[in-house]
Amino acid sequence: MTTLHWDVLQIYFVFMVIATVLAFARRWLRPHGSGESVWRKYPLYIFINLCFLAAGWLPSHWHVLTVLLALLGALAAWEIAKALISSALLFVFPLLTLILITLVDVLAINLWLKLWLAIILLVAAFGTLTRKPAEYPAFAFAAIGCVVFFPMCIAAFLWVHQSDTSGFLVAFLYLVIATNDALAQITGQAFGRKQLTPHVSPGKTVEGALGGLFFAGAMGAALSHTVEMTYMTGGMIALTIGFAGLVGDLTASMWKRVLGIKNYSALLGAQGGVMDRFDGLIFAAPVFYLLLTLAF
Repeated sequence: MTTLHWDVLQIYFVFMVIATVLAFARRWLRPHGSGESVWRKYPLYIFINLCFLAAGWLPSHWHVLTVLLALLGALAAWEIAKALISSALLFVFPLLTLILITLVDVLAINLWLKLWLAIILLVAAFGTLTRKPAEYPAFAFAAIGCVVFFPMCIAAFLWVHQSDTSGFLVAFLYLVIATNDALAQITGQAFGRKQLTPHVSPGKTVEGALGGLFFAGAMGAALSHTVEMTYMTGGMIALTIGFAGLVGDLTASMWKRVLGIKNYSALLGAQGGVMDRFDGLIFAAPVFYLLLTLAF
């Protein structure tokens, strides 16, 4: 463990303290308010975050992060397929996802493919924010998720790791999105008034989204020295991928509306399924990789 590793852990726990204070404030501001309690999620939430950091920091030739991401991708594909199919074909989707993850990671990726990836993300984001769930066929969502989004998200995560095998870029990406997700929920429950996208996710508020983005930007600025960026650059990149994470979250919520389910599964207990926990990374990882590639 180097000084930078300890810096990351200290910054992470400072933000956890902030989240705890806001969670208490929420109970004081809205003692009878609705909203799912964050306390049941805390222990597993911290454990998962530390596991991700450890996987990114372990020697790259151990391929721990690759195995972890491939497993999560297969489980996410299984969760979506399970909501649609009740037969032996259920395992085709996770298998296809694993094959595509391997192919995308191994094949040489040029600038044109990265630009196509950006276009796909923009089209998906536009569709998520402007359409209603009933306008999409459920099977198309499953196919797009398993064939496009999961492999591209995980491959982008691995490309980020390959560009900096020390794992600090992975830590930056993951902690920014984890902060965005957690603080958006807590600030939304404490201060939320105006719904963000009622037809997609009625529980999300404008105030919660802005709170999540604010703390995501702060996390990026705080971690900037660990990835050799200025405070301004780290904060702006964090805001950008935080917004991408919000779009990923809304996209996953749209899929749940189409499929008629509350959570994708109960694999992670109070946090729901793999998709419920990591949906913010669907767009954030590719966007972060594109920013690193095109801007640096």
